[in-house]
Amino acid sequence: MTHGKAPSPTAVRRLLAPAWVVDLWTLAVPLAAVYLFTSAGSALSGSARVDLGYALVNLIIVVALWVFVGNSGVLSFGHIGFVAIGAWTMSLLTIEPLVKSNLLPTLFPFVQDASASPVVALIMGAIMGGIVAFLSALVLMKLNGLEAGIATFALLQVIVQVLTYWDKIGPKSGQSMVGIPASFDLPVVMSIAMLVIVVAWLYQQSTSARLLRASRDDIAAAPASGINVFKHRVIAFAVSGALAGIGGALWAQTNRVVQASQFNLDFTFLTIAMLVIGGMLSLWGAVVGTIVISTLNHFLGLLEGGLEIGSVTVSIPSGSRLIVLGLSLILILILRPGGITNGREAVWPFEKKLDFLTQAQRTFD
Repeated sequence: MTHGKAPSPTAVRRLLAPAWVVDLWTLAVPLAAVYLFTSAGSALSGSARVDLGYALVNLIIVVALWVFVGNSGVLSFGHIGFVAIGAWTMSLLTIEPLVKSNLLPTLFPFVQDASASPVVALIMGAIMGGIVAFLSALVLMKLNGLEAGIATFALLQVIVQVLTYWDKIGPKSGQSMVGIPASFDLPVVMSIAMLVIVVAWLYQQSTSARLLRASRDDIAAAPASGINVFKHRVIAFAVSGALAGIGGALWAQTNRVVQASQFNLDFTFLTIAMLVIGGMLSLWGAVVGTIVISTLNHFLGLLEGGLEIGSVTVSIPSGSRLIVLGLSLILILILRPGGITNGREAVWPFEKKLDFLTQAQRTFD
C-alpha cells in the first residue's frame, strides 16, 4: 500500500485554525494578561494601586525596548534617554505657564509659554522621542555587538547631561520640575499600555521587522542576501524611541516630580532585567517579565517596610529589592538564558494537539 507524504506541521495547523487566528493569538494573550493584571492590582490596597501605575508605565518602556532589542539582537542601554525626553516634554507642556515662570525662570520664552492638554503632550512626547531616536540611529546603527551597546550607553549619558545642565529647556542642575498634573487614571494608563502592545505587535508583523530579525539571526549572511541592515535598524530604533517617549510621558504623570538624575543606571538596569527575565526575543516575554518583576518588586517593598503576617512582622533590609532582582537575573541567565518564555510568543493552545496529529500521521505512513 502506498502512503502519501506526512503533512507538515504548518499544514496540520491550518486544519485546526487559519494562520491569522494563530497570529492574533500572540497579540490577544499579552493584552488579556495586562487586563487581568490591572484588574487584580486595582482590587488591592492603595499602595498596590500606586505600584500598579508604575508597573504599567514600566510595561510600556520594556515593550518599547523590545521593539528594538528583540528584533535587532542589539542590546540598548540608551532607551531610558528617550523616556527622559518624553517625561521632559510632558512636564514642560502640562505645567501651568505661571508656575513655570516662577520655578523655571531661565526657560526659552517659547518653552515658557508653551501649554497643551495631556493627550497632546503625550503625543508630542512620542514625537520627540522618535525624532531623537531617529537622528541618533543615523550615527549609531552602523555599529554592531559590544560597540553598539557602549554607544547607546554614551547616548544616555549625553541626553541626561543636556537635561541636567541646559536650563533653557528645564530646571537648573539639582532642581526638579513639579506641579505636573495627574490627568490619566489607571484604566486610561492600561488602555495606553495595551495600545502600545498593539503597535509593537503590528511592527513585529511588518516586512521591515522580519528582515531585521533575519539579520539578528545571521548578521554576516543578511547583507549578502540583499537586506539593508542599517535601514531596518534605524526604523526599529525610531519606533522604539517613540514608544519609549510615551512611557516617559506617562512616567511624569505618575511620578509628578521630574529630575534628570532619575533617569539613571538603576532605571536602565530595571527595564533590561524585566526584558531579559521575561524573554528578550518575544513580545510575550516583555509582558511576562514586567508583570513578574513588578509583582516581586511590590512584595519585596512590603517586606522592606515590615509585613504583618498574623502576630508576626516579617521584614528584610532596605535595598534588598535590587539584590533580589540582580540574583534573579543571574539565575535566569544561567538556568534559562531564553528567559521565562524562552523567547517564544504565546503558544497557540492547540499546539499539543497539532504535535499529536502530526506524529499520528507519520506513524500511519
